[in-house]
Amino acid sequence: MRYFALSALLIVFLSCQKDKLTELNENILADYIALNEDLELDELIACAAGHPDGFSGDSMYPTSVFFYPIEGAYDFRYFESTQINTPDDYTGYQAKALNHVPVFNGYLRRFQNTAFTAERMGIVTYKTPGKLHVCNPIRQKTNIKPTELNASLLNIVENGVNPEFNWQDGAIEENAIYFQVISDSEGNLISGTYTFEKSFVFYELDNVVLNITDSTSTPVLESNHQYRFSMMGVSEDNWVNLLIEKDFFTN
Repeated sequence: MRYFALSALLIVFLSCQKDKLTELNENILADYIALNEDLELDELIACAAGHPDGFSGDSMYPTSVFFYPIEGAYDFRYFESTQINTPDDYTGYQAKALNHVPVFNGYLRRFQNTAFTAERMGIVTYKTPGKLHVCNPIRQKTNIKPTELNASLLNIVENGVNPEFNWQDGAIEENAIYFQVISDSEGNLISGTYTFEKSFVFYELDNVVLNITDSTSTPVLESNHQYRFSMMGVSEDNWVNLLIEKDFFTN
C-alpha cells in the first residue's frame, strides 16, 4: 500500500509540475528562462546604437541591437521592456519579433529594431549546446541620446602594419568601455577588442580588457592595403554614445 501511495503522490506532483510549465509563456523573458531551466545560464555580449533618422537614412530601423554569437549559437531572440527603472525585472520583458542581419559578414549580428517612443530596455538571448545565454540589459536611448557619428574625433598614427588609433569622446561623455574592430575591404572582421583607454595599437594587447578575435591564429595586416577602423564608445548600460568609422591604408 505504501508503494502505491508514493506512486500516487509522485503522479500528482509531476502533474502539478506539468501544469505549472504549461502556464508559462515563452514570450515573457522570466518564463522563457524557467522553461529552459535544464540549460545552464551563461552571458553574451551585446549593445545598441541608434538615431531617430536611422543610420545611412534607414529610418525604418532607427535602432540596432548588436550582439556577438559565439560558435554554435542558435535560436536568437530579442525581448523588450518599457520598465526603465527596473531593468533586471525579467517579468517585464516581452518577446519582439525583429529581423536580425549579419555584421562583418556574420562575425557579429544585429537586430533591426523598429521605432519606439521614449526609451526601451532590451535583452538578447541565444542558445548553445547545454546553455542559455542572456545578455545584460541594454538601455536604448535612440530618442533621448542619439548615437553620435563623428570620424573627426579619430587620429591614426601610421606605423607600417601596426597602426595606432587614438580618439576622443564625443558630445556625451558617459563611455565606460570602447570596442574596436579592424576589418578588411570586404567587411571581414580581422580583430575585435575592448579597451578602457581611448587608444589601440594593432595588434598589441597590453591595454585590451576583452578580446573577441578568432583565437585560432594571430591577425596580421598586409602592407599597402586598405582597411576600416570602427569604434563604439559604450556606456555602463550598454548604449553606444559614439560611433567612429574610418578607412585607412597601411604603408
